[in-house]
Amino acid sequence: MTAFRNALFLTLFGLVLALSYATAAHAGLGRPLSDAAQDGKPVAQVQRFSAQAAVGTTAGSAVVNAQTVQTPQGVTVTEYANAAGVVFAVTWKGPFKPDLQQLLGSYFSPYVDAAKTQTQQLNLSLVTGSDIVVHSAGRMRGFLGVAWVPTLVPAGFDPSQLQP
Repeated sequence: MTAFRNALFLTLFGLVLALSYATAAHAGLGRPLSDAAQDGKPVAQVQRFSAQAAVGTTAGSAVVNAQTVQTPQGVTVTEYANAAGVVFAVTWKGPFKPDLQQLLGSYFSPYVDAAKTQTQQLNLSLVTGSDIVVHSAGRMRGFLGVAWVPTLVPAGFDPSQLQP
């Protein structure tokens, strides 16, 4: 019986270890866009586009790179990077709520702190912290959201226009 328990324990331990490795954090806000592909299966190549300056700002455009991946859980995540290759925004949409700690990276703690001081609704969360903005909504089998770091957003880019 002891051998059976040991074998069961090792099997369960291996399963937990494999699952945690499959969802290990690699990319996220403030990290290089090149790490995004490690978060899931790429579903769109890196896209480079110019975003026109918002109305009332200085003329010009911001160069933005984006890469879309699908996580093992089926969530489609798009990460947006500035010209330096640093991820300044992420969007997500899928049947499960993504791992926000992974997506927000080092900005997760400021997000949690800001969320504690702001009113949240059952299916909607609008959090604005000192250097993080997260808008998320969802219900069973349908979650979506967008997050960005205002200090990393390229000049002339309006992150409020991002769609999950």
